[in-house]
Amino acid sequence: MKTLVLTWIRTVCRLRARRAGCELGAGVILNGLPYIRRKGSGRILLGDGVNVNASRWGNWLGTPGAMILSVEDGAVLEFKAGSGVSSSQIIANIGIEIGEGSMIGAGCLLCDSDMHEVPLGSGKATAKAPIRIGRNVFVGARCIILKGVNIGDGAVVGAGSVVSRDIPAGATAVGNPAVVVRK
Repeated sequence: MKTLVLTWIRTVCRLRARRAGCELGAGVILNGLPYIRRKGSGRILLGDGVNVNASRWGNWLGTPGAMILSVEDGAVLEFKAGSGVSSSQIIANIGIEIGEGSMIGAGCLLCDSDMHEVPLGSGKATAKAPIRIGRNVFVGARCIILKGVNIGDGAVVGAGSVVSRDIPAGATAVGNPAVVVRK
């Protein structure tokens, strides 16, 4: 019975995600429905076998209602095959790419812009730069990944880290700001 209920819930979530404009590959698993915000020509691409945990039963560290996938006009948010995310906020103003097999822990924030001019009210252009997360990367719970960051293949980002600079392939980075502690 549990399997039947989960299958039904996941099917409904996939249908609702498609209706919201997401492009879904084969075998996408949606444990709950994330809040999906898509403007204009913005694209949300969930590749084959992507797993999105948007509910408490999908990941106990998650917070119900906290899973947000947002793209602005012209931006692309892409989860490559076999990647996954739990109850995180991912906001693409230009572009965010999560590589094959990469996992984003619960409660993370990935944002490719400052969201407003700095200092606030100055009228300056909002700073934006794409985020790229390589293949087989693990980002621990409650991390913040800031604009312009590239994380190399096989890297690990420790829980609670704030990533403001690139992390090379195969490295382990922790802290605020995140620093490489092991290669």
